[in-house]
Amino acid sequence: MISTLDSANVLICIGSGGVGKTTLAASLGFLAAKRGRRVLVLTIDPSQRLKTTLKLSDNGDLSILEHPNIRGKFSAAVIDPKKTFDEFITRAASQEDLAKKIIHNKLYEELSTTLSGSQEFTALEKLYSAHESGEYDLIILDTPPTKHAIDFLNAPQKLSAIFNEGVTRWFRQTDKNSSVFINFFHAGTRQVLRALEALTGSEFMHELSEFFENIQAWQSKLEDRINSVHRLLISPKTHFCLVTSFDPAKLKEAAYFGKEIRRGGYTLSSVVINRALPSWLLQTTSQQMTHANSVTTTALDKKFQELKNYYQERDLFYRTFTKELILEMKNEDIVFRIPEFDRDISNITDIAELAHLIENGGLQ
Repeated sequence: MISTLDSANVLICIGSGGVGKTTLAASLGFLAAKRGRRVLVLTIDPSQRLKTTLKLSDNGDLSILEHPNIRGKFSAAVIDPKKTFDEFITRAASQEDLAKKIIHNKLYEELSTTLSGSQEFTALEKLYSAHESGEYDLIILDTPPTKHAIDFLNAPQKLSAIFNEGVTRWFRQTDKNSSVFINFFHAGTRQVLRALEALTGSEFMHELSEFFENIQAWQSKLEDRINSVHRLLISPKTHFCLVTSFDPAKLKEAAYFGKEIRRGGYTLSSVVINRALPSWLLQTTSQQMTHANSVTTTALDKKFQELKNYYQERDLFYRTFTKELILEMKNEDIVFRIPEFDRDISNITDIAELAHLIENGGLQ
């Protein structure tokens, strides 16, 4: 984990929702900044608690975090999907007035925020823009939660397919001198459009037609950008960190994702099992528990032993999983465990404490 933070230019934290991805990304960012690197943590939808902790605003403004242990620079920002997409359109469109037409088109406003793949594209677009700026040694991306982690990597290509030349040509009007085949094709299109207009109203159809007419100017740049992002993702300097929890189904997903990562040419450098054990279990023995009387002592000892046995069984499952993943990935240091804190992480001091735990090897 430490070697990755010291050498990587990009670290992408990926995984399903509710496993503590954002908190981990922030802690890794703190640790890298503590070690002297200029770090930017990008996140999509942090909890209100973490937004307050990281001093984040919804408009995407950069937050600079300070702590006595930071030798480098620790920055963080929430990715605003609509704002990021608008900035891409403004750069990609050939003319300013054309960019404004696209951005204010009602169909674009809908597609840029709700279309499948748009959130993933804007996350990667923001990542690439920050990488291009040269202002950071390490950029950590906290990805939007996905049912299957591999879906995040495929989403931009799906988005690109919607805006490819074939689709937009289907909607653009053709010249009178076009071939018979093209004229026939667009005759069929016009029939479809007339049917949709009857159902949705002429205003929507006007927006639809205008949208596909205008995006011709930047669709190739969208495809070029997605290709550039892909090259960044498969770079040896880009590492993936899969965050999961201590659950058999999620651990199997981690093993599957490891195979998909290697198949796609990406570098999976770590699998973090978050909240693996409660921190109090690491610090407490039955003798250290408070005893009111002999009856209470017996009850507490029994309960403590039950919990200890439960977590020992989990630990056995973890060690089997780890052994199999190490053999599969040919990496002895790939799995990393972090205990569950006995409180919410709600300030920079808590982030620093978690970073310190990671720096010292987590759970062995």
